[in-house]
Amino acid sequence: MYSVMVVVAAAAGCSCSALPVRVSPHASHEERLQAAHNLLSESPLIDGHNDLAWNVRMFLHNKLHSFNLSSDLTREKPWMNSPFSHTDLPRLRKGQVAAQVSFPSQNHC
Repeated sequence: MYSVMVVVAAAAGCSCSALPVRVSPHASHEERLQAAHNLLSESPLIDGHNDLAWNVRMFLHNKLHSFNLSSDLTREKPWMNSPFSHTDLPRLRKGQVAAQVSFPSQNHC
């Protein structure tokens, strides 16, 4: 199992690179935003921090059947009051996040 994780991590590290985006220094906010949307439509954004699983554990005690994944959690208690709740499907779609992963090495101090 360890060798599989090393291979996956190595492949992920090799495939990550910066993509240059040319935008005029005098471009408007809308032009810069459009350039960002264009880049995200061509290259997937992978978020390496997933707080949704932690919050489902904390707020719902892992009872997924009582959770609407499509809801806007900025409007639902207790999610809206949590400083650790930054993830829901509407925000992921709006931000064009292609995937979100959790690493088992994460721990909270």
